Amino acid sequence: MDRRVSRALTVGRAVVHELHTERVTFMAGSIAYHAFVSILPLLLLVLAAVSAAGRSDIEQGIIELTRAALTPGAADALVGELQSASTGASLIGIAVLVWGTLRIFRGLDTAFSDIYESSAENTLVDQFVDGAVVFVCVAAVIVVAATLNRAVQFDGPAGWLVGRLVQILALALALLPMYYVFPDEPEMLVREAVPGVAVAAVGLTVFETVFRFYVQFRGEASSGDVLAGLLVFLTWLYFSGLVVLVGVAVNAVLGNRSRDVDIRPVVGGQPRDSEGAAGRGPVDGAALRTTVRDLQRDLPNAERVTLTVDGETVDLPPPDSVEVDAEESRLPFVSDPVTLELRWSADDGE
Repeated sequence: MDRRVSRALTVGRAVVHELHTERVTFMAGSIAYHAFVSILPLLLLVLAAVSAAGRSDIEQGIIELTRAALTPGAADALVGELQSASTGASLIGIAVLVWGTLRIFRGLDTAFSDIYESSAENTLVDQFVDGAVVFVCVAAVIVVAATLNRAVQFDGPAGWLVGRLVQILALALALLPMYYVFPDEPEMLVREAVPGVAVAAVGLTVFETVFRFYVQFRGEASSGDVLAGLLVFLTWLYFSGLVVLVGVAVNAVLGNRSRDVDIRPVVGGQPRDSEGAAGRGPVDGAALRTTVRDLQRDLPNAERVTLTVDGETVDLPPPDSVEVDAEESRLPFVSDPVTLELRWSADDGE
């Protein structure tokens, strides 16, 4: 098999393994919930800012984008709420809207850190700061998209294709800060975020196009179809969240920044564990597993356990239990850890 094809298959299998291990489909459900409760505050905040700037044309463009993105029943309900609420935003109301809007970005920040298994502390303050940065970028893209939607009309097949390409570019600009900031990875390069951004931007555009075709052929909905429209909208949010998280997994694998896989990095990232840390050569996995299993058999019956670390020796009583995880992965690119856990019962003399 051609080496490039073999390499591509290895990376593809690693991505699939990462998606399965991190339970990305479950994460996408959480993202869909946060998006559902945050989308109205997000749009209201953007509308409030645009209205304060006196740009009624952009405000109307945002409303038209909202109508185009939803089924007719759901669009009528959401747009009606936007139009009735956007005129009466108080200072306290704006604070509540900011809090509600940042929920989705905090949820995404947590999901990114979980997939990357980042060792950096992701505090509540960090989540809000990261969320605020990404919110500003997303809001700017919404305003630009609304302006283009009002100013430029793409007619005919060629215009339709140009419109899709413009949408991919706009999504990429909106997603790039998120894919760079949210992982909380030290020494991460901007180019490491690009593959996942491309996957997400193209995937979201394809899915949104299919969704629009569904809305178009479904026809006008009656008022009794609002619930059905909202259910379809939730489904759209779920699959959109799934596409975004697939992009995250792609970046984590290509940069070899996930502990669940161990491949030669494609873009930046970390070296393989099997290449060894400074001053340490590759580890023989088969020999290590044999040694650990021997310890599991012998330690409970030992009279004394002596541990030596860098010349320092410590004597310990035999452990009460020995737990070992030394199963070898069936996938050659996955570096499953070998664990040895010793447990003692402490007698505090009480």
